[in-house]
Amino acid sequence: MMKRRFFLSLLMTLMVSLISSCMRSQSRDVTSSEFIPPTLVATAMKTATVDPFRPTEDPRGPCEDNLDFVDDVTVPDGTVFQPGEEIIKKWKVKNSGTCEWISKYSVRMLSGSSMGAETKQKLRLLKPGEEGEIEITFIAPDEPGSYYSQWQAYNAQGKTFGQDFFVDIVVTNVKTDE
Repeated sequence: MMKRRFFLSLLMTLMVSLISSCMRSQSRDVTSSEFIPPTLVATAMKTATVDPFRPTEDPRGPCEDNLDFVDDVTVPDGTVFQPGEEIIKKWKVKNSGTCEWISKYSVRMLSGSSMGAETKQKLRLLKPGEEGEIEITFIAPDEPGSYYSQWQAYNAQGKTFGQDFFVDIVVTNVKTDE
């Protein structure tokens, strides 16, 4: 704010100097009693600022976000993994809303263990009525036990929508016959 005032003050001084020099008589030492020097009145103007943390308005207009869970594509519930093993989990979902899922849409972990996955990931772009897959790569934890990770879709305004989906696995040190 101080910089803005300083800048406006400097600008006003320059303007007064410029206008005054232009209004002087061409002859030296000749002054006119009719000349009234211009005066500038500084006015404070507020400039609207945008909060970078405020969710953005949806440019597409009113529409409804929705996600339907269709099926587990990989890693059925209760699948057994060895510690440190890579897990590529895929879910088949449907955009059952009227909004297109754009690049600012995401999936975020709601509860459970992240199992090494980023807790916020981009949601695949889908038009209303289309089906697609959500894929997340996990790493089986080092400690044997049961692990669960629940996920939810979020729109560009940061609001949750649709059905949640999850991965439910078992980690064991015992090798299983394949």
